[in-house]
Amino acid sequence: MTSSVSLKALPDIRQQELTSGLSKRSGVPPGVQCEKTSWCDDAGLCTEVCARGSVHVEPWLQNAIATQTELSRRLPLCMATLLGTHNSAITIADGYGNRDEHFQQYFKWIRWVSSSSALRTNDQYFSLTDQLNLGVRAVELDTHWVEGELRIAHCGGFHAAPFNVLVKAVNLVATLLGHPIHWDTETVGCDPSLSSISVLAQRSFADALAELAAWLAQPQNQDEFLLVFLDDQPDIKTWGFLPKLLIEIRQAFPAAMLYTPADHGTRNASDWPSMGELVAAGKRVMVVSGVNYGADAAGVLFTKPDICNWQEPPLGDFKGQPQCIADQRPKFTKDPHTLTGTLFRVPSCEILYGPLNCDFVLTGENWPVLDEQSLPLVTACGLNMPSPDLLTPQRAAAAIWTWAPGQPQAADGATSWLRRMLRRWQPLRMLLGLQESEQCAIMRAEDGRWRARPCTEDYPSACRTEGAEWVLGVGKSRGGCPGGASFALPAHAKDNAALQRELQRSGQQACWLPMQGPDWGLPGKAPAAKVPHGLSKIARVQ
Repeated sequence: MTSSVSLKALPDIRQQELTSGLSKRSGVPPGVQCEKTSWCDDAGLCTEVCARGSVHVEPWLQNAIATQTELSRRLPLCMATLLGTHNSAITIADGYGNRDEHFQQYFKWIRWVSSSSALRTNDQYFSLTDQLNLGVRAVELDTHWVEGELRIAHCGGFHAAPFNVLVKAVNLVATLLGHPIHWDTETVGCDPSLSSISVLAQRSFADALAELAAWLAQPQNQDEFLLVFLDDQPDIKTWGFLPKLLIEIRQAFPAAMLYTPADHGTRNASDWPSMGELVAAGKRVMVVSGVNYGADAAGVLFTKPDICNWQEPPLGDFKGQPQCIADQRPKFTKDPHTLTGTLFRVPSCEILYGPLNCDFVLTGENWPVLDEQSLPLVTACGLNMPSPDLLTPQRAAAAIWTWAPGQPQAADGATSWLRRMLRRWQPLRMLLGLQESEQCAIMRAEDGRWRARPCTEDYPSACRTEGAEWVLGVGKSRGGCPGGASFALPAHAKDNAALQRELQRSGQQACWLPMQGPDWGLPGKAPAAKVPHGLSKIARVQ
């Protein structure tokens, strides 16, 4: 029988292990600016990572994220877009994947594995804090009972029923002897860990929740709302740890802050309030479980089917503008288009186990994935919850559909103060020979992105009819609209694309939008959330 390992080289492996321990892996992707620190395990193996909360986000991107978040807060939850991440807490910043390069060198001793095969067991680069700063508002926490604690661990889904029957039988005996076993095939990947991190170094669930709570407590985030999705397993209840899960959630988030099934009451399954309304009522966090624990958890946890007919179709099903189809699976019988009442969460995975992809298929690649090329396509259709791996500032920018890069021009504090003074004091402007033009927002037909231009320029205005159709204003006066139509801002990305198409159809280069510098605040107030069947005319723009 031929060995798959080159035995003549084995004496050198120990030396390889020793020397590899002296090197430090880089967990900071190219082009990212942050404060660098080291995450080291108990064996002294280290990775250079971005310190929590230190990833630089360009001012224009911060502004665009704030604009899109505020627009999303105005819509019923079923119609909102929340950028997510896949396996949000399986991040190199917290040590997951720390030993990948250490283990990857072993591939060269295995004949059937290419020495160039990559090992990547972390889903994300950055901390939860940095992901939130990059616009993420839907996080996924892989939550499992591991070594005496609820931990963040990449496992579950590997269900071998016959073996679990055996484990259950053995556990019955072990329990009678006072030594219950908290392990089955669903915990493969947790213990032993498949994330290049020791089992006990895997982060606690309570610690991850505390980081989310700390971000929400920052003054600049007082209007933010988070959806926390738990990728958990029924084992948590089977083994008697559901009460601990619920206690840790309540300890992280005060009861007044949690939006629960009891708060939702008897509303229709698709009739959801807006995030803005929830925040106004003090509700800033909603926790959704992948498991239906029944009445035992109803005081804290929603389950996926309870929320807008929550679906998770594969990314390969997606069709972009103008169709905007999210789900082509035969079993899905409702409207497959985006923003028609179903909440579509679409994750993509970029983990690699050498020649095996994220699904342990011998292909060596994951495709398709949500990246800088595909994110603009799903974003333009208003996909509710795109959840990529390996989020970076560049990837976050690919989910922006409002402001163009660098727009509007951000002024520093001194310049902003001077501009305000000049606007108020016309004599001073005349004395200094300065004439500052006001800046207003336009949308350009070529790309649908927003830019700042002098308010004195000539463009038609974006006007919405009572039937939620876009028309362009008559004449050149900013804000001038035909009868029965009003000067309006796109409500979401799909609405924005509809306005762009109207611009192109009309042969216009750009149109005015109802936003003006230097504050660039959104016009009007958030719409009422109680909409028949959870739908509004605006949300149904195709």
